[in-house]
Amino acid sequence: MLGGPSAGFKPPLLPELEVTPALVSAAYKRALRLGLYWRLEPEERAILALARKLKAIKSPTLREIVVKILSKVWPEKAKLYEAFKLGLQVVEKRVQAALKIGAHSIAELYTKLAPKAILHLGLAVMNLSPLYR
Repeated sequence: MLGGPSAGFKPPLLPELEVTPALVSAAYKRALRLGLYWRLEPEERAILALARKLKAIKSPTLREIVVKILSKVWPEKAKLYEAFKLGLQVVEKRVQAALKIGAHSIAELYTKLAPKAILHLGLAVMNLSPLYR
């Protein structure tokens, strides 16, 4: 049974959505190949060059900075991050609403959603007209 409105709700990230040094290295190579590297600020270039040499990126602050740089270099991949984040927010709101009305089985069902389902939910909300949001 679930404890509170947001009792430990943390679904795992999709492997392709995790900010890894391999992803940063791919973004670095893409930026060089497309000529976007020199359009970045010097600080962003330094972060991109140094983050690809790390073994793992665990810091939430560094992860957010890398995602911002990624949005300039690789907008398609950055949209996936935004969609997944939005999907997590929607699922968390639905879990809280289900717990408020006492539907614990529905809340538990939402907490066990696959990461791909969360991504699809986020993409659906992103493509929804602002009129219906």
